[in-house]
Amino acid sequence: MRCRVPGLRAAAVVALVVVLVGVGTGASFAAWTAAVSKGASVTAATATVTTSGIDALAATYKPGLPGVSTAVLTETVPASITNSGSTPLTYGISVTGGNTTLNPLVALQVWKAGATCDATTTPPSSATQGTLAAAPALPADANSAAVGAAIALCLRTSITAANYATAGGLATTPTISVVGTIGSNWTTTSAVAFTQTAAFNWYQLVHDFSGKCMDSNGGGATAGTTLILYPCKALSTTSNQSFRFAQVGTTSMYRIYIGAGTAAGPVVAATSAASGAGVALAAVASGDTTNSNNQQWTVQQHGAAGDFRIILKGTAAAQNTLCLTMSSSTDAQQFTVTTCQATTTTTSTNYRAQHFAFTEVP
Repeated sequence: MRCRVPGLRAAAVVALVVVLVGVGTGASFAAWTAAVSKGASVTAATATVTTSGIDALAATYKPGLPGVSTAVLTETVPASITNSGSTPLTYGISVTGGNTTLNPLVALQVWKAGATCDATTTPPSSATQGTLAAAPALPADANSAAVGAAIALCLRTSITAANYATAGGLATTPTISVVGTIGSNWTTTSAVAFTQTAAFNWYQLVHDFSGKCMDSNGGGATAGTTLILYPCKALSTTSNQSFRFAQVGTTSMYRIYIGAGTAAGPVVAATSAASGAGVALAAVASGDTTNSNNQQWTVQQHGAAGDFRIILKGTAAAQNTLCLTMSSSTDAQQFTVTTCQATTTTTSTNYRAQHFAFTEVP
C-alpha cells in the first residue's frame, strides 16, 4: 500500500547545500544549508583615517638665558584622529625620517585631550612618552575608534637645556604616521611631516657707560682677536657683535660664542685671572683648567632692572670676583676684567663701566 501526503511533491522543495573549503596550512571548512536562496551580495568595507593638527608641531626651540630671555623648550598642540572609513579601526603611531642626532633628544608625549591642551596642561598618568626617534604607543583610551568617531589628542614635544650642547644649531623634519589597522594585515595611514629647530639665542652686549657694543677687533673671529668697544651695528646672528651663551654642563656657567665664528668656537676669554687682564677670543678649552676657567662666565642681574654684570669664573684665588669691564667710551678700546664693584648707584662710573644690557637678535 502506497502512502501519500497531499500536496507534497519533491519538486516543490529546494535545498541548497554550500561547502567552503580553505586551502593551505591549517585549512578549515564550514558548511550550511538553506531551504530557499534567492540571491546574495557582498559589500567591501573601506578603511580610512584622517588627522589634523599634527603639522602644528613645527617649532623653534631656544635655550634662553636666565634673567635675560625665557627658554622655549616645549611645543604643545591639539590634534585629532578621525575614522573616516566604514569599519572600526585600531590605531598606532610611528615616526620616520629627520635628523638622527636631534630626533633622540626630542621627547614626544601623547595623551587623550581633556579640557585644555596647551603649554600649561599637566599630562595625565595615562600619557605615553617616546622620542622623535622612537614613537610612543597611543594611550589605551585613544587607540581605537568606531566608524565616524574622532579622538582628540594632545601632543607635546620637548628638549632639555642640557641637550643643547649636542642639539644646538640642528634641525629635523620627521614624519608622524597614524596607522589604522583591521586585523593584522589591513592598514590605512595618514602621514604628516613638520620641522623643528634647536636654535640659539643671540645677543648684542650694549655697554651701559658708552651705549656702544662689544665687538671683535677688525671683524676677526679667530683665537687671539681682542674684544673692543665699537658703535652698535645692525642686528645679525653672524655678526662680530653677536654672542650666544652656551651653558657649561648643568652649572650656572656659560661659554660665550661669537656669531662670526663657528659652532666649535672661538669663545670670549680673559687672558688671565688678574684684575686688568685683557679679553680676547680663544679656542675652547675643557676640564677644570686655567684656560677653561678663564672662558667661563656667569650673568648676574645687578642694580637697575635690565642691567647685568658678566662675571669671570677664573681661578680659585680670584674665582667669581672679576667682571667684564669697559671704563672708556672711545671706539676700539679693549675690554678687560677688573674687580667687581658692589655699588648699585646707577649713575656712578664704576657701576656703568661693568654693566650691560642684552639686545636679542631676532
